[in-house]
Amino acid sequence: MAVEPSFAATVRTGSALLGNAETNLQVPTTTSTIITAGASGTKIEEIVLEATTTSLVPVTVAGLVYVFLHDGTTYHLYDTLVVTAVTASSSAVPFRYSKTYTNLWMPTSWSVRCSQSIAGNASILKCTIFGGDF
Repeated sequence: MAVEPSFAATVRTGSALLGNAETNLQVPTTTSTIITAGASGTKIEEIVLEATTTSLVPVTVAGLVYVFLHDGTTYHLYDTLVVTAVTASSSAVPFRYSKTYTNLWMPTSWSVRCSQSIAGNASILKCTIFGGDF
């Protein structure tokens, strides 16, 4: 047993736009790889979803974002995040959602992949993950 606690040695961040709507939660086909675990494993601390477009006023449609853990062969649905309908403007901020995790540890070479449920949110929702490698 280690005498000293283990802390992340390298800060990790990954980010990607989510694409077309997902239609299968057992064998998904439209996932975006957000982050892949490092050689000694990775702890995921936070997932942030935000609406982003080139127009500065993104509009989101209510839907879901699916968070999968991928072991290199199989997808494991880990979490489902809610997207609310927001019409951004010069006085209303775009959609943003943040979720923290205290126990999301990924073994070497596993990855976090995300997809979303609404075609209207394709290339609008950006998923960013913050964590650390050991």
